[in-house]
Amino acid sequence: MTIRFRFSKSDMITTAGVAMRPVEITGSGGIFERVGQPGITETFSHDELSQLMRRPDTSYYPAYFDLAAQEARRGPPVHQIDELPPKVRRLTLWRKAVCDAFLTLSAAGDINRTHDGFARGRAKLSEEVQRLLGETPETRRRAKPGTDIVTRQMPGSRTLFQWVRKYEKAGFSALALIPETHRSGNKAPRWCPRSEALMNQVIETYADTQRPTKTQAIKENLALFKAENQRRVEAGAEALAIPSAASIRRRLNMADPFYVYAKRHGAAAAASRFTLFGSGPDVQYPLERVEMDENRLDVISLLTLSGIWDHLPRERQERFESGRRWLYIAIDCATKCVVSMRLAETPNADDAIRALRDIFEDKTPIAKAAGCESSWHHHGGIGTLVTDMGSAFVSDDFQGTVASLGVTAHLPPAGLPWLRGHIESFFRTLGHQLMPLLAGRTFFDTVQRGDYPSEQLACLCDDDLITILLTYIVDIYHNQPHGSLKGETPNAAWTRLVAEHGALPAPDGLTLRKAFGRPLSRKLRGDGVMFSGLTYSCDALREAFLHSSERIVEIRADLRDIGWIAVKVGATWYPAIANQSGFESVSYDQLREGMRAIRHKYRKDALIDAPVVLRAIKRISEANRRAFALRELTPFHVTDADVERSQAALHYPIRSDAERLGDISPSSDPLVDGIQISPRGAASNETPNIAAPGDAHSDKRERRNRWRFNDDK
Repeated sequence: MTIRFRFSKSDMITTAGVAMRPVEITGSGGIFERVGQPGITETFSHDELSQLMRRPDTSYYPAYFDLAAQEARRGPPVHQIDELPPKVRRLTLWRKAVCDAFLTLSAAGDINRTHDGFARGRAKLSEEVQRLLGETPETRRRAKPGTDIVTRQMPGSRTLFQWVRKYEKAGFSALALIPETHRSGNKAPRWCPRSEALMNQVIETYADTQRPTKTQAIKENLALFKAENQRRVEAGAEALAIPSAASIRRRLNMADPFYVYAKRHGAAAAASRFTLFGSGPDVQYPLERVEMDENRLDVISLLTLSGIWDHLPRERQERFESGRRWLYIAIDCATKCVVSMRLAETPNADDAIRALRDIFEDKTPIAKAAGCESSWHHHGGIGTLVTDMGSAFVSDDFQGTVASLGVTAHLPPAGLPWLRGHIESFFRTLGHQLMPLLAGRTFFDTVQRGDYPSEQLACLCDDDLITILLTYIVDIYHNQPHGSLKGETPNAAWTRLVAEHGALPAPDGLTLRKAFGRPLSRKLRGDGVMFSGLTYSCDALREAFLHSSERIVEIRADLRDIGWIAVKVGATWYPAIANQSGFESVSYDQLREGMRAIRHKYRKDALIDAPVVLRAIKRISEANRRAFALRELTPFHVTDADVERSQAALHYPIRSDAERLGDISPSSDPLVDGIQISPRGAASNETPNIAAPGDAHSDKRERRNRWRFNDDK
C-alpha cells in the first residue's frame, strides 16, 4: 500500500547531493523545487517518494527553513542529540527537562519569570524535573543502603530564564541547550610567527628519505630554536620562547599523513598505503567484465608430463628437473566463476592467448577428462578484459588478438592490484585453501617456509598438477558459498544471471580462427590447399587457382577442429572445408595419433585412404583422449614448431576413393575433380607427383637422349 506523505513548505530533502524543498503536495505526488535554483522543479509520485526516503543518500530535514530551526542550528557543533558524548548528552537532556518543567508550572501559575516567583516555586520545579527524568523515589531503582545518589544542583533564576528564552527562540529544540564549552579557552596565538615557522620545520625534518625517528626530528627542531636564539642575542634582539618537546610532537602529529609517508617512502608507496578501497565496478551480467592474470604457483613440481614417478628408481628421480609453474587464470567478476586456466613454463604471450581462447569454449570435456563431477560450461563473449601490465598482456600479439575479437581491453596502471581485486582475491583463496594440501609447497615467503624441504618433497607432475587444479576449481570452488556473492555459489550465480540477463555470444568460428588459428602458408593446388594431410577447398580458392598468379596462400588452422580452416584470398578470409568428409570436430592430436598407428601397417603407401584414418581415430582409447585434453592445458601442448616438424610426416594427402567413386555427387565445376597436368619444365618448387606403390611403370627407369660435345672427336 502506497503511503501518502505530508510535507511542509519549510521542509528540505537532499538526495544525491541535490537539495529540494516541497512546492505543492497533491493526492498523486508532489512537486519539489531545487534549493538555490528557482524554477527548476521535479515531480515525484508518493510511491517514488517512499523509495526515495529509503535511499542511503537521502536526508530529510523537517522545518529546515523555519526561523527557529535556523536559530537552533547556529550555535551547537552537532545537528542531533545522539551525536554528543554521553556526559554532554545527559546534561543537555537535563536542561531540557528543567525548561519543560518551568513552562509547565508557569502555565499552571505555580511559578513565574521573576526572582521571587522562582524562589517560591523552586521546590515544585525540582520535583517536576525529577518526575520528567524518572528520578523520583517511587520510580528510582532501589539501591543498596549506603549507595551514593547523585542529584543535580538546580540553576539560579537568571540562568534558568536565559535557558528558557533560548529554548523558546529555537522552537523548543534541545539543540539550543547544548553547552558551548567548545567555544571556551584562550584563543589567542601562543607562539609568534617566527616560532611557528621554526616549529613547522619539524615536519620537513621528519619527512625525509633517510626516515629519521620522531625523537631525532624533535631534537633537531629544538637545536634550531637554540641556534636562532643565539643569533638573536648576538644581534641584540629578544629571544624566542622555546616550545617543549611535547608541543613539537603534537605539531608533528598534526602533519598530513599522506604527505609525510610520500616524502619518506615515495609517492607510489603512499598511493598504495592510502588508497580508498571500494566494491569495484558494478557488473550485472556474466562475462561483462573478465579479469585475467598470471601467478607463480606456491608449489614445486616435476617439470614433466609423465605420471610414472612412483615407478622410477631413485637415481632416475634425482635426474628429473623440478621447479614452479606459472598459472594463467581468467575469472568472471559478476559470478566469480573461473572461465579459463592454463599452466605455463614462464609468462609469455602464446600461453596468455591460449588462455584467452578457452574463455569462448565449453570446457566440460576437459573437466570430465580430469574426473570432475561438475561441468565446466562457463563460456561466452567478453565485454571488457582487464589485465595487468605484464609483458605477456602488453605484447603486440596479445593486444592484436584482443583487438581482432572486438573486445574492450583495460590495463590498469602497474602497482595498483586493487583495480583487479577479483582475480587477486582468487589467487589468495587458492593459496590459502589448496596449496597447503600439496606436497612441495613453498609457502608465501622464506620466513614462513623455514626448514620445509620443498625440493625434496616435489612429486607432482604436470598432469597431476592440472588434474588437482581442475578438481579444486570445478568441483570445489564453483560449488562453495562465496562471500562477495552473499553466500551464493559461483555456479548458482552463473545460472541465475544467465537466466535473467543472458550471456554475450561467443565469436563465430571464422573470427576465432582468424584470431587464434595457427598462421601458416600453403601452396595453392588444383584441389585447394593441404594441411596435416587433408586438402581444403572453397569457391574462392578455385577462382584463385584459375585466375591468380599468386600460388602461396595464408591459412589459419584450429588444431582442436581440423574439419575446416580459414584461408586468405586477396584481402578477404574465407572458410575452406576439408575435401575428405568425416573429420569434423577431429583434433590435430587425434589425427596425428591415427596416422602414426596406420603408418606401421602401411609403411610403403604414400597415399592413405581416409576411411582407414577415421577408423584408426575411432580406435584411439579413451585414456589417450583424456590425456590429449589435459595436455592442452599444460606447457606440453602442440606448438607451431611441432606442426611444421610434423608436416613432413603428413606431406602426402589422405585420399578418399570411396567419395570419388560414387558416394558423393559430382561437382558442377568440371575442374574440381579434374587431373592437374603440369607442363614439363615447371618451377622446381612444385610438389612432384609420386606414383603409388604397385604401379607397373613405377620401377622403370626413364631413358633420355643425352647429347654432349667432345672436342677430341
